[in-house]
Amino acid sequence: MYPILGDTVSQCSKSFTPVVLLTAGKHHSVASTEAKPDIINKNLSFRWAYDSPYEQQSRPLILIYSWLVAKARHMHKYGDFYLKKGWDVLHVKVDPLQLMLPSSAQRVVGQVLEFTQDDKRLKQPILVHGFSVGGYLWGETLVKILSDESLIANLRHRIHGQIMDSPVSFHGIPFGVSQAVTDVRLLQNIVEGTISSYLSLTKNITMKYYVRSQETFEENVMHTPSMFLFSKADVIGRHRVIEECIEKMKRKGIAVYSKCWEDSRHVSHFQRHPVEYIDMMTYFLQRIKFLDVPDEGKIQMTG
Repeated sequence: MYPILGDTVSQCSKSFTPVVLLTAGKHHSVASTEAKPDIINKNLSFRWAYDSPYEQQSRPLILIYSWLVAKARHMHKYGDFYLKKGWDVLHVKVDPLQLMLPSSAQRVVGQVLEFTQDDKRLKQPILVHGFSVGGYLWGETLVKILSDESLIANLRHRIHGQIMDSPVSFHGIPFGVSQAVTDVRLLQNIVEGTISSYLSLTKNITMKYYVRSQETFEENVMHTPSMFLFSKADVIGRHRVIEECIEKMKRKGIAVYSKCWEDSRHVSHFQRHPVEYIDMMTYFLQRIKFLDVPDEGKIQMTG
């Protein structure tokens, strides 16, 4: 499974620089949270904190890995939390077909890493916030980082923490995709069965990559501090699988924090428990000493 926590606090192949340069001047009449994002491609969109008090090289870059078929307005609520702190936000997403084709997902994470290696971003501290299958994408990102010594050298000290909301193990992918693409029960059953059969028939060219991604995330060889937000009521990102991941990280001496709710559904924890959710995010940022996060966790996410 991907991210889930422990220590329980209980409770592209082309340069992206031109995109920022061409759009930088058009936003200054509104706050960065109100400006339209820069669409890099169908998988990546960038929200630049141009009204930040921090210099570009020193302000954080937040990598938000979306859940499947998430609407931009929903993901931007989370991005706003970081933009209001003066931090840049890169939104990352894949569609169901890309999720089923690991080589496609791997190209997307390659684009993410290319973005982080732009000359203007080489020193930006990084925080990761992943949702559902975003955990798989982050695992693929880690696989690529660990296969390249230059990426390891640059990123091992830039990645300060990872927050995982409702992470899904590879076993949960068929059910999770079926729930994301339709609300019709009969169609959900058909989609789930079709994907399960596909993964079984192609296990040598698909499943091994899901397993590798999950294992790489759980190993957490860079000992990245982690926060897991999940629920006992989540039938997609199952809490017992997440708890096992948390315990595995804790045994390695990794700083892990978590919050498990009783009633919130998959990726609905902020919607159901907004105050606690923001408090947990702020608590984690304070614990990992991520810049000057204020003591009060009341920077609001609207909606």
